[in-house]
Amino acid sequence: MRIYRLATALSAAALMAAAGSVSAQDAAPAPAAAPAPAAAPASAAGQFSDEQLVQFDGAYSKIRTLSEGLNGAQPTAEQQAEMAAAIETSGLTVESFNAISTAVSTDPVLPARIAVLTAPQPAAGSVAASVTDAELTQFVTAMGQIRTVTDAVVGGQPTPEQSAQMTAAVEGSGLEVERFNAIATAVSADASLQARAELIGVQSSGGAQ
Repeated sequence: MRIYRLATALSAAALMAAAGSVSAQDAAPAPAAAPAPAAAPASAAGQFSDEQLVQFDGAYSKIRTLSEGLNGAQPTAEQQAEMAAAIETSGLTVESFNAISTAVSTDPVLPARIAVLTAPQPAAGSVAASVTDAELTQFVTAMGQIRTVTDAVVGGQPTPEQSAQMTAAVEGSGLEVERFNAIATAVSADASLQARAELIGVQSSGGAQ
């Protein structure tokens, strides 16, 4: 999962000031057929639409590229204007970008949602594409119980009792062992399925939604 942390501290006030300059001088009007979406209200836990999170991820990538060239120095007015332009080009306002940035740093569900939204989709007809949310929830539940057992394994080889406990964890989740193994293989190879599983894990551990 991407860690949303810029290499240099960027002043929200400076970005907003730069955004005003860019809007007045350089920003082209949005096409009538595709107006910028209105900012969705955010709760204290940081609820934002999928579209806003994708826009944030795109803008963040551009800003991170710009900030990496600063080597810890403060950005110039021109560089701040470039960053503000990257945000506004994404479809977000600087205020919305800063609100999402703050929420992402405190709400682990948001980075997990972004990972799901931006991961490449699995190939049609693949096991990864066939896994339902219900199955993946069962898989994540079983894996949590299996990890508890494997943490107690000594010498890399589970005892017959531990093997039985792991099998019971799978069957208790509602998945057949064969299906569990197929999902496990797919999760290890497919970024989209990994992201979905991580989101379910974060949500089940009590992360804000």
